[in-house]
Amino acid sequence: MSKDIYQHFSVEDIPFIDKGLEWIRQVEEHYAPILTPFINPHQVFILKTLGNHHGIQVFSSNDFVPSEYSRVLLAPDYFIPTDLADFEMELLEIVYSSKFDQLTHSKILGTVLNRLGIDRKLFGDILVTESRAQIIVDQKFTSLFQDGIQKIARLPVKLEVISFEELVEAESDYQEKEVLVPSMRLDAFLSNVLKLSRSQTADLLERKYVQVNYHLVEKSDYQVKLGDLVSVRRFGRIILLKENGQTKKDKKKITVQLLLSK
Repeated sequence: MSKDIYQHFSVEDIPFIDKGLEWIRQVEEHYAPILTPFINPHQVFILKTLGNHHGIQVFSSNDFVPSEYSRVLLAPDYFIPTDLADFEMELLEIVYSSKFDQLTHSKILGTVLNRLGIDRKLFGDILVTESRAQIIVDQKFTSLFQDGIQKIARLPVKLEVISFEELVEAESDYQEKEVLVPSMRLDAFLSNVLKLSRSQTADLLERKYVQVNYHLVEKSDYQVKLGDLVSVRRFGRIILLKENGQTKKDKKKITVQLLLSK
């Protein structure tokens, strides 16, 4: 395929596009499906775009069970996944006593990454409600999770395999907000949406706390575009929903969707 595909995506996407093209080559060569690790929605979109170009089918586990991170099957024309089992995932309930403390998404994520020292690609969503917590994992590593995690933030826990029919809906509290920004530079955008000083925003970028569409961004002059998902560690997520023109003083009027960290 020509290099035209790269023009449709950002330079940060190139390593993943190359990986996707390699997977597609393997599907074509062996005429057999390939199952990816857990990937984010932006990467799923890239694979669907590549699949369309090559006549390769692209199925996401998200078609069977709603989740943010999903596993994808790249497949030749004869193959159609029949159920969720084809995606080789398991749902683990993190059993703990919620009367002593409440588990949070960040506590669970920190424990999984630091205690197990594993790659983010081996597990999907972490779902948390007031009294329950769950994690979706690559089934080959279920016992690693179960054996390796007995405590989260000093709370004794036990990880039990349960049916995907028991998947909880993570509690989210999105709010829409109208904001005035002097420009669509990332630092100006964050300062005005999160009500931070420029130096606080610069500090977040310097600490590598900011991602746009799941990519780490450190440049303050990065231009935020319509539909971008901006994630800021410790603050939450912002989606740029609408641009609503300009004020008389040339400030841009925008609508954002905020999901603030609890």
